[in-house]
Amino acid sequence: ENIPSLSRDSHPAQETRAMFSATQLREKIREEANTLERLHHELEESYREVEEAKERRRLRGEWQDAQDENAALRLRVGTRRSLRCAIDEDEPYSDEEACATDEEEDASPVYRMKQTLARKETIAYGTGVAKREYTWEIQGVSWLTHSLEQERRQCSSSEPFQVDPTDCTSKYVLVFSPNAESLDVCKTYASNDSFSAFDACNTKGTLALIRKADHFGTNVDVRFFVQGAGRVFKQWGDRRRVVVPARAQSQCFVIGPDLDSNTKGVFGLPFEALLRSEWVHDDAIAFKVVIEEDTMRAHPDHESGHIDVGRKTLTVEDGRDAVEVPHSRITADLLSMLTDGCHSDVTITAIFDEAADPVHFAAHAGILSKRSPVFAAALSHGMRESETRTITVRDHPPLALKALLHFLYTDDFEQVQAVLAEERDTSAHDDRSSAEEAAAGRRVAQLQAVLAAAHKYQVPRLLRWCEAQLCEHLSSE
Repeated sequence: ENIPSLSRDSHPAQETRAMFSATQLREKIREEANTLERLHHELEESYREVEEAKERRRLRGEWQDAQDENAALRLRVGTRRSLRCAIDEDEPYSDEEACATDEEEDASPVYRMKQTLARKETIAYGTGVAKREYTWEIQGVSWLTHSLEQERRQCSSSEPFQVDPTDCTSKYVLVFSPNAESLDVCKTYASNDSFSAFDACNTKGTLALIRKADHFGTNVDVRFFVQGAGRVFKQWGDRRRVVVPARAQSQCFVIGPDLDSNTKGVFGLPFEALLRSEWVHDDAIAFKVVIEEDTMRAHPDHESGHIDVGRKTLTVEDGRDAVEVPHSRITADLLSMLTDGCHSDVTITAIFDEAADPVHFAAHAGILSKRSPVFAAALSHGMRESETRTITVRDHPPLALKALLHFLYTDDFEQVQAVLAEERDTSAHDDRSSAEEAAAGRRVAQLQAVLAAAHKYQVPRLLRWCEAQLCEHLSSE
C-alpha cells in the first residue's frame, strides 16, 4: 500500500498513524486485544489478592486475640501463685483477695494482684519511623533547558526510590525544574501516573519531592541539601515535619524548599546565575534529600473509624524494691582521669612546632598499653620511656594527639569531633564561599593528622573512621 507523504504542518501523532499499512494496523489491533485480555486477568488476580489480604488481616486479629487471652491467663496464674506464696509464708492477706472469684477477675484486664505490685503503662510514638538519604546528581546542567525543550517538558525527575522498605507506597521521586515551571512528572520518561496525582498547574518550584499517590496517611520529616564548595552539602530551606492526612482518593504529597516562596530558584538564584555559582561543579549539580517517615498502617474510614498510632506497653513490677538505676558514667569518668590528670603515671609531651610551647598530657600507662601496642612497647621494661615515664611526640600536632588520647580513653568518635572543633579559623575571608572552602580544607587537614597518629600508634578503629570521613571530601578536583 502507498505511504502518504509527510507534511511539516501535520501533527506527529497523525503522521505516525498514517504510515501504518492495513496489515500493520490489524497486528496492532490484535496486540491491543491481547493486552486487554491480560489486563482483565490481572484485574481478577488483584481482586483475589485483596481478598487474601483481608483474610490475613482477619487471621492476624484472631492471633492477637489469642495472645491477649494467653497473657491474661498468665497474669492470673502469677497472681494466684503470689497469693499462695504469701499464705505459705504467713504474710497478711485480705479475705477478699483470697476468695476472689473468676467472674471478679475477668471484670478487669489486670486481675487482683498483691498490693506490692506496681503497674506502669507506656505509650510510644514514632517507633516505626524509617529514614533514607537520597542523592541525585544532574550532569550537563548547562544543556538542561535546551534538552527539556526538545523533550517538550519543563522538568527532569529522578528514578523512584523507597523510604520505608515495609510499605510499598513509601516511594518518592525528586523533580528539578530549572525555571520553576511545571512539575508534571507524567511527561517525563522516568515516571508514570503514580507521581502525577496533584495540581501540577498551581504547584510550581525549582526542586520538589513527590510521594507516590496513596490514600493512607503518613507523617514525613524532610530536609533538602545542595552540594557546594568542597563537596560539602548545605541545607536549603528549613527542616519541615508534615502531617499528610488520610484521603478518600489516592493523591500525591508534594513538598519543596521554594514551592511556597515567591522567590524561586536554588537559594533564590535564577537558572543563569545558578550556572555561574558555587553550586555547579564541572557542569553538574547535586541535590540530597533526607527523609524520615512514619507511615500509617490503617485508614480511619475503615472498620472503627479511627486509628491508634501509639504503641502501648504494660509492665508490672514489685514496688517494694523499686530503685532507679543511674546511667553509666564510665566514659565520663575515664575522660576526667585524662583531663584532670588524676593518678597519672606517665607524661606525653607534644613538641610539633619549635616556636610554640610544648603541650603536656598527664596519662595512665595501664590504659595506654591496653589500647595501643605501640604505647605498650614504649612503656615496657628496657625502654627509656619506661624509666623516665615521659613520651615525647614530635611528628604529630598537639590537637591530633589530644584527639587520639580522648579516643583511647572513651572509644567515642563524638569525643574526637569535639576535640577537632576546638580549633578555630582566625583568618579573614572575603565572602561566605571562601570561608566554607577554608573550613573544608581545615577539616581535611585535621582528619589527615588524626589518621597519621592512629596509624603510628596502631589504633585501627580510629584509623578506619578517619578514612571514612575523608572519603566524604573526595572530589574530581
